[in-house]
Amino acid sequence: MIKAMNSRKSVRKYIDKSISAEDLQKIRTIISDVKPLFDTIPMESILIEDGEKIHATFKGLIAKYTKVKAPHYLAFTSESMEGHLENIGFIGEEIVLKLTQLGLGTCWLGSAIKQDVFKTIVEVKDKQNFIILIAFGYPVEELKPIKNRKRLDKSKLVTGTYDDKYEIIVQSLIDAPSAVNSQPWKLSITDNKFDLYLENKNILTKNMLKDTNHIDMGIGLNHLYNSAIELGYNVELKQAPHSSHNDSRYVISALLNKS
Repeated sequence: MIKAMNSRKSVRKYIDKSISAEDLQKIRTIISDVKPLFDTIPMESILIEDGEKIHATFKGLIAKYTKVKAPHYLAFTSESMEGHLENIGFIGEEIVLKLTQLGLGTCWLGSAIKQDVFKTIVEVKDKQNFIILIAFGYPVEELKPIKNRKRLDKSKLVTGTYDDKYEIIVQSLIDAPSAVNSQPWKLSITDNKFDLYLENKNILTKNMLKDTNHIDMGIGLNHLYNSAIELGYNVELKQAPHSSHNDSRYVISALLNKS
């Protein structure tokens, strides 16, 4: 998964070609096998094979960057409760990374389609609402490891001193995608305990990205979790005693231990 994290990027141009039946079956298996962050929150991961159903809604004043035309999409619905957005981010990024391993391009689409319009395309379960889309397909340009990403300096995102053995794990979080590259995470490390916080960098992101940044926290947590697992750690995700950090909002802690 670390290799997939290094190659993953937001792909906005796709080959005008449907994914093979073999790969679609692999994707169905990935979707059915993915483990949620919170298994008590009712949600659905929905494969939309006919991308034209989504393309047809790209009208009006939707921001240009949200109009990503792809052969296929994944949609996520959920009941609204504490942690449901982080849950979607965690699940969605797990699928994104596994699609990256298949050589497929992906792009999170935060506001590409309105709630009422989506419900005319897909039947949504009672008490659930549409949350977000992921576009995917064969990318025009082959996915390759990315050496330099535009990210904030580590000193602005991480507090506490930590052992060099955790460097790859920390970097995996920093390299995670976020809405308009807002990078809302704050990581406080004490020994083997990683406390993750949501930090709005300014009033603009706090107001405009109040929901999508919660999804970003789940995305970043998935990077941290999977990189630690790949490096041989047992990872326990839980609510734990933590320090306060100005206006940052505590999300969850990851406790890393070797077998």
